[in-house]
Amino acid sequence: MKDMFEMMNKMGESAFETSRRLAEINQAALEKLMSQQMELVDAWVETGVKNLELMAKAKGYQEVVSGQAELAREYGQKVLTSCKSGSEVLSEARDSASKLVDEAVKSAGENVKQAASATAKRAA
Repeated sequence: MKDMFEMMNKMGESAFETSRRLAEINQAALEKLMSQQMELVDAWVETGVKNLELMAKAKGYQEVVSGQAELAREYGQKVLTSCKSGSEVLSEARDSASKLVDEAVKSAGENVKQAASATAKRAA
């Protein structure tokens, strides 16, 4: 009976450790994504300021339109870069979480085998 309690305790600790590590993976991904989001907000504000400066300095509508097209292109490039980077962060988090779950399932399977073996020995 004592062996069974020890095994249950071990399995509980293992599950807790897996949950803790998963939370760390999620937290790291969230921090990276939030940092990228703030960079994107900064770029948006910077683009807005440049647009206001353009409007103030432009001598005609053609200059405004071409300037805004250039600003839109620059900002679009920053958004695209941010999307790619965000996808990389999410893929990295997915891979880490998948590896963690695979390890946890393998460990749980080994624990179940040990428990079954111990139970069979006691029954014999």
